[in-house]
Amino acid sequence: MTSVNIKKHFKHLLFIVIPLFIITSIMILSSCTQDPETSEALLAGQNGDNSKLYLFDYKKINIESTSSIGAEIKNCNVYLDLYGDLIILGELENTSRTTKTDIEITLSFISRIGDYILETIIPVPPNYLKSGAKYPFHYYFGDRQKYIEISTIKVGVNYKEYNKNFKGNPIVEIEDYFYKDEYLIIKGRVINLGKEKIKKLKLLCTFYSDRDKVVFIKECYLKRVKMMPSEEQTFTLEILLDEYLEEFTHYNFEIFFEDEIRVSA
Repeated sequence: MTSVNIKKHFKHLLFIVIPLFIITSIMILSSCTQDPETSEALLAGQNGDNSKLYLFDYKKINIESTSSIGAEIKNCNVYLDLYGDLIILGELENTSRTTKTDIEITLSFISRIGDYILETIIPVPPNYLKSGAKYPFHYYFGDRQKYIEISTIKVGVNYKEYNKNFKGNPIVEIEDYFYKDEYLIIKGRVINLGKEKIKKLKLLCTFYSDRDKVVFIKECYLKRVKMMPSEEQTFTLEILLDEYLEEFTHYNFEIFFEDEIRVSA
């Protein structure tokens, strides 16, 4: 091939390559420039809606706990998890000297202009809450299109008085805790110090931030949900310390139960 032919061939290649390079560059730049509607849909939890969730700041939500004689809603917290779900947490404490029963926790989501977005009830699975006991609760608000409207969350409680004394008396003793690989491992035991058989045992562990806000709740597996007087059993709670877990500084165990009712023959 002669030098003239090489030059002609080179010019021909430039004529083909340069337009292709320009077209490719335009396509790359276009793909890197987010379309406002596309960005909005992605930020709205891939729902394709126009809720403008990118303006939503859950830290500005005000949580109001309505007072009730003998029961207190405390340590409430609200945040968005890594999945984009709005989580409301807190705990109910029986501050009276009597046992409470038929307990319901009420949640009201209110807009800036005072409209009620949603009202719901969280049932409390333990039928009884002893004096001084705390029950941790949580709620997932799933309607992401309404996140931006939420200004205030009111938390209240309804209950009845239970005027009988328990015969059973389970207590929790923590024996050890340590870190292994990516886990926090807590070991302990449950002992029934009461004079009666108990049933429907439920052991919950509440984790708190450095400001005493509830950040997550774990139920601990128990081998037996019934226990005789003076009987004991051990338990192990394993917490995976990954990116899905909220930061915590301390924790507390609460145990719930019912007396085993004897039926006369």
